[in-house]
Amino acid sequence: MKKIVFLSLFALPFLFFNTKAIAQIANQSDPMPEQGPCATGVPDEQWEIVFSKLIEQFKEQASTNKSQNQLYTIPVIIHVIHGGQAVGTYPNLAQAQLNSQIRVLNEDFGGIGYNAGNYPLTAFKSYADSQNILSNNLDVLGRVQIANCQVQFCLATKDTLGNNLAEPGIERINYINKGWSNPASFATINSFTGYMNGTIKPQSIWNVTKYLNIWVSDVNGQLGLLGYATFPAFSGLSGLTSSFGTPTTDGIWCYSRAFGSQGYFPSGSYSGTNNRGRTSTHEVGHWLGLRHVWGDNGQCGATDYCVDTPPQKGNAANAPAGCNYGALAYPSQPNTCTRPDGYNNSSAKNYNGDMFMNFMDYVNDVAKYMFTTDQGTRIQTTMLNSPYRSALGTHNLCSIGSIAAQSQFNLPVSVCESVTVSPVNTSYGTPVPTYTWSASGNASFSPNANTNVVIINFPSVGIYTINLAAGNGTTSISSKTIEVKASPSITITGFGQGSFVCMNDDVTLLANGASSYTWQPGSIIGISYNYIATSEQTITCTGVNSDNCSSTNNLTLSVSECVGLKNEFQNDFSFSISPNPVINELRVNLFTQNNSNSVIEILDITGKQLLRKAVEVSSNKTELFIDLHAYQSGLYFLRVSSENGASKTVKILKE
Repeated sequence: MKKIVFLSLFALPFLFFNTKAIAQIANQSDPMPEQGPCATGVPDEQWEIVFSKLIEQFKEQASTNKSQNQLYTIPVIIHVIHGGQAVGTYPNLAQAQLNSQIRVLNEDFGGIGYNAGNYPLTAFKSYADSQNILSNNLDVLGRVQIANCQVQFCLATKDTLGNNLAEPGIERINYINKGWSNPASFATINSFTGYMNGTIKPQSIWNVTKYLNIWVSDVNGQLGLLGYATFPAFSGLSGLTSSFGTPTTDGIWCYSRAFGSQGYFPSGSYSGTNNRGRTSTHEVGHWLGLRHVWGDNGQCGATDYCVDTPPQKGNAANAPAGCNYGALAYPSQPNTCTRPDGYNNSSAKNYNGDMFMNFMDYVNDVAKYMFTTDQGTRIQTTMLNSPYRSALGTHNLCSIGSIAAQSQFNLPVSVCESVTVSPVNTSYGTPVPTYTWSASGNASFSPNANTNVVIINFPSVGIYTINLAAGNGTTSISSKTIEVKASPSITITGFGQGSFVCMNDDVTLLANGASSYTWQPGSIIGISYNYIATSEQTITCTGVNSDNCSSTNNLTLSVSECVGLKNEFQNDFSFSISPNPVINELRVNLFTQNNSNSVIEILDITGKQLLRKAVEVSSNKTELFIDLHAYQSGLYFLRVSSENGASKTVKILKE
């Protein structure tokens, strides 16, 4: 594997970073295990300052193409602590249950874990827009994307002496034969973790530069403890607390009933809602440098130093405040938090609520399914720079156990024309598959046909076949059909576009082309729409057909101040018409105190001019006749305009 050259932090040019903000947030220099299912301590200020500088260096090198994310393979040794029970009898877990945990880790860190397909279609889009989050952190739908962190895990095939392991990646240790106490006998979290760190780990740990050490054991159920981890150490740091890995403690511990996945090995021993292996995903996240998503400083408090994770209120009744429990629905607690973000010195608000589905929260296993891009950057920085992590995977201790790619995705059976579709890709495999989408017809994919999340655009009505090829050495292809159905063509009758009506007229419009209609303004349901004209109005009709496809049409009507038969323009100008209704000939009488010029127009109901006649009006009454023989029966308008700009309109009914 090609490695990027490690540069000592202290040989680098000075990189600016807001250490004051870190000091304000990461202010627990002597962290104690928190109350809750995770007993991992909080990193101290010195560690976060050094780590943040390394992250900035990594980003700077990535921006100049001097470095890039690479795929790391991490050998795993699982130390199963038991009391002499037969293999497969709790807590001496079956090999298949232990193996299922490795599959969970590979899928979760690869961005394709269980229930990732349930990520809401608009997840954290408003938050991303408000924070100007980089497009590289977003998927094609504009969501904070589920990241592939580019790390994978394999069960070690050799021990520290180079001997082949009978059970790859597994060491079974009978604590009775070792003279150790039963791990479940400790009544407090501190006494339990103290015994693990002081006795069991030092006497069983394998070389931390070659293996990820995982200890699995029983625990006193009254503690409510599921796991804890050590954070990665970095060169140049001294006086680190017990939160950080050492040659005798580095790794993670997990409660036996929270290890492995009931979905992949149903007959194992599991605990309630912690049955999908996400405890180990959470703890390995810490081991790779990730903090709790709420920032460890209470509700709406500190940052986890990832811009693409919003501040968090949480639903915990007790400490640690800021975390979430249970199975929640998105959005949860929107618009509840604003914090000065110590990562980017801006105000971050959780417009879309808490990112409870992040692996670094405490919700039920089925409810969490994602890491973010910034979390992936922290992981990549850890793997490049931590002395206990950077050499992992270079000792030929294992190869990734492959699971053949399995292509699968969800797609609606039908969609209306002009609607885009984003299929939910639920494919899996180890290593994480690559994808190629294709379709019949001229359907197209955005941003391209080789990404996990795509948007499909359909050019026309019809039936299309969508194909997804997933490959990781083997190729699996799945296909689904989707029917693109026609939307209705809505017409509005009664008046044409741009027609004018008289002030206070009772206007009636009719719709056609669909099965049901809704009119705006007013949310009026029905085939007809009635209103009193008081000003220019745009009416919108939305029609829905039997396929539940919809479309809209708009009609704008102008309103004119029409006059009665004897109303005056001004004091010095008047006119009258007769008869009205009219059969053939209309008589118009005009009068003005002074000689003037006027224009008479006949308009149809759409406002189209049918007749225009200039008339000189004398101080005496001027009479003229308009022949309407050729006009069809119906409503017309006569408009008289004086030379000084005055204009009035009257309705004419032609019988």
